[in-house]
Amino acid sequence: MSKARRGRRRTGRTLVITPTIPDDASPELKDALAIRNAATATGRCPSCGAVAKIVTPPTPGGAGEAWMAHEDGCPALLGGD
Repeated sequence: MSKARRGRRRTGRTLVITPTIPDDASPELKDALAIRNAATATGRCPSCGAVAKIVTPPTPGGAGEAWMAHEDGCPALLGGD
């Protein structure tokens, strides 16, 4: 196998579901949800730099699972959870 082929990754369509940010939410919650939405969509937290790790690879036509471990103090945690 050539070096060029070894570095390739399979790509395809992805559905990413993020919550709507309620108008009446507290500023802290709005900030936390906006950060989490951006992190979910991009795979990297814009606040603490955490990167999503694939736990269960997706199957063709199916779903996969990924986790992101935010740093302590990241506003996305909203209370340190």
